Amino acid sequence: MQTFRQVILKWVPWLASLHRFLNSSLEKARCLASFAKQGLNHIRFYLLWEARLRWIARGSRRNTLRKPIVHLYAVCWNEARIAPYFINHYSEFVDAFYIYDNMSTDMTATLLARYEKVTVIPYDTGNTLNDSVNLEIKNTAWKRSRGKADFVIVCDMDELLYHRDMRSALHLLAKDGYTVATPHGYNMVSRSLPEFNGNQGITGLIRTGIDARQDYSKSILFSPELEDINFTPGGHKCSPKGRVKLFASDHLKLLHYKYVDRDHVMAKMQIYKNRLSDINRKHGWGHHYEQPVEQVLLQFDRRILEAKTVI
Repeated sequence: MQTFRQVILKWVPWLASLHRFLNSSLEKARCLASFAKQGLNHIRFYLLWEARLRWIARGSRRNTLRKPIVHLYAVCWNEARIAPYFINHYSEFVDAFYIYDNMSTDMTATLLARYEKVTVIPYDTGNTLNDSVNLEIKNTAWKRSRGKADFVIVCDMDELLYHRDMRSALHLLAKDGYTVATPHGYNMVSRSLPEFNGNQGITGLIRTGIDARQDYSKSILFSPELEDINFTPGGHKCSPKGRVKLFASDHLKLLHYKYVDRDHVMAKMQIYKNRLSDINRKHGWGHHYEQPVEQVLLQFDRRILEAKTVI
């Protein structure tokens, strides 16, 4: 038995051509709208926004700008190598740190306790990597900053938010009422990471990386007045609720300093593989830690060869 569509096309065959034409036109219209949106964003954020920042930087009023209050929340485990670099970088514009330490067995907690602005909050997952617990912290801990901070940063300790003039950028973000910022993500790479000497920051030591817009453009900077941020495991995506005004610019960068010491990366991959919790294995969270060592080494060396100057 013929369907209604088949009967119609039998008597009016030109409708099929019309249908294909309309579908093709709609698809082209969608592409054109997307292209126009990208063009407008380019003008809005990449040109006009940066022109405003350059104008502020040249003027004497830059030093009198009100810097928004920023609180930072991070989870960590055995991050003694990167922790001093992390605090050094963020201390330029963060007013208070709340570091959730998953019972580190190295010097992480001791190092962090030396900083006046840092509050260390221990939590125990039974010596396992449990992204369900980490996700709960990232989705709720920052709410304690409501009414106290203009922005919060929620991240891991190898993720550094960067802009060449962060103070002015934060001022404009607050002034213009933006509540969620999406930076351009990069995987920074280096064969080795020197011990922190108290002076040079990591962004001065390691300036090359791989474009990772698709996976690491995490919205780690947002207003604590949002109702919820709703991160997915790993914080790679989010679905913010409340008054959402999104800022997105390639000049605001999220630098992921995970692949910055070949020997350390190899050791850490093996340790994290053994620490994967049952819930992580069940959902496939952190599955990259289970890659063969040879494959990890190959990927690391390929990143070194492909790396370009990022900052």
